[in-house]
Amino acid sequence: MDHELHADLDAAVRALDPRFRAALILVDVHDLSYSEAAAAMGVPVGTVMSRLSRARDRVRKSLRFSTLTLGDPS
Repeated sequence: MDHELHADLDAAVRALDPRFRAALILVDVHDLSYSEAAAAMGVPVGTVMSRLSRARDRVRKSLRFSTLTLGDPS
């Protein structure tokens, strides 16, 4: 199951718009602060926060859909 979850997570992240994916990877994977990610992306901090929120929401929805299609009762 862990392998399936990892594959689903990878697919969900890859499916993101590149701008959303960049925010997610910089903050959640590379552990940059919002201001560090903003500087790296060349955008305001608020834009990073917005893109990150949207990215997390889309990944969450994708993973929720994946578990439903696998027949997981939770």
